[in-house]
Amino acid sequence: MVNIIDTTETHSPKVNLNICGGNHTRVDLSQVAQVQTPEATDTWRPIGHTFLIDKVQSRLKERGFEVLGSSHNLARDGQRYFGLFQVSHTDRSNNERGTIVGLRNAHDKCFPAGLCAGDAPFVCDNLIFHNEVTLARRHTKNILNDLDQVISRTLGKLFGMWNKQDNRIEAYSEFELENAQVNDLVVRACKAGALPKSKIMDVVEQWHDSDHDEFSHRNMNSLYNGFTEIYKGNIMALPKRSEALHSVLDAEVGFNVN
Repeated sequence: MVNIIDTTETHSPKVNLNICGGNHTRVDLSQVAQVQTPEATDTWRPIGHTFLIDKVQSRLKERGFEVLGSSHNLARDGQRYFGLFQVSHTDRSNNERGTIVGLRNAHDKCFPAGLCAGDAPFVCDNLIFHNEVTLARRHTKNILNDLDQVISRTLGKLFGMWNKQDNRIEAYSEFELENAQVNDLVVRACKAGALPKSKIMDVVEQWHDSDHDEFSHRNMNSLYNGFTEIYKGNIMALPKRSEALHSVLDAEVGFNVN
């Protein structure tokens, strides 16, 4: 097993990956290892959580990434796993946002194994995903033979994903907003699936009085971080909510991720 680098021995900025609450439980790696992988069938070949973690960490190391810290989360009695890995690379530097890789896996056929590219501002622990790549559309019998190649190919796309996210943040920061626009955007984002109805006023309150002074500017990036502040606590839902949020905000500022 590839060891996580001790976060006390590196001087790189850290992102707080201690995201608690919601419908998951943060655990250590030994607890993840205790989750039993279901028996395979003729048409379904589940992947062990720790097996997948080891594969991804090995490929990260081979590609020159350094793992600065990690967080492991389980839900549904261990049937669903979501891991966060803050990584750094000599070819990737961003003084304002931490670089995150998200890894998820399921034994209950709820979703396929997948990798997410994400980031979080160093000024707070607001996490957002901006791309998800499916490692296996189904846990089929050939998945173990193909997994190394699929993971390597996915990790090769990370720099492009993060570059697009940097461009998105720049576009958001240059797009000024009025209060009336914000109210409309929050409702539209809710309808798109970016947040539940019960959280609408929480986002609006973050816009008017952010928990972080850095997001006091009246632009789309401040609203964006208002959403991510509210997202804390339900990491399992974060990829889909991130996708829905980007669809609304990107359209408003005219940002084309492609």
